[in-house]
Amino acid sequence: FFLVNYLNIGNYRYCMKNKIKFLKALANETRIKIIQHLIDEEKCACTIDVGKAQSTVSEHLKILEDVGILESRRVGTNIWYRVKSKETKKILKVLEGIEE
Repeated sequence: FFLVNYLNIGNYRYCMKNKIKFLKALANETRIKIIQHLIDEEKCACTIDVGKAQSTVSEHLKILEDVGILESRRVGTNIWYRVKSKETKKILKVLEGIEE
């Protein structure tokens, strides 16, 4: 019984850890802007303009990809990104409904 509960707690912590990483990745204005650029269509990293240096945008794209929000593909020398996570689209719709 103890082992079963311990395994359930371990699984719960693992799932929560991933959810926390997901939400932390969304808790950044630049990342939200990037996702908004990509929400409806795939775009080349070089065309994502959020008012930051390209190196900064690339760092944020990497973070979003690492947590599973975005996915990428290479075409020649360019990297194209798109929103992978359906959950992200749902969360952004909820956030749009929240007034500032």
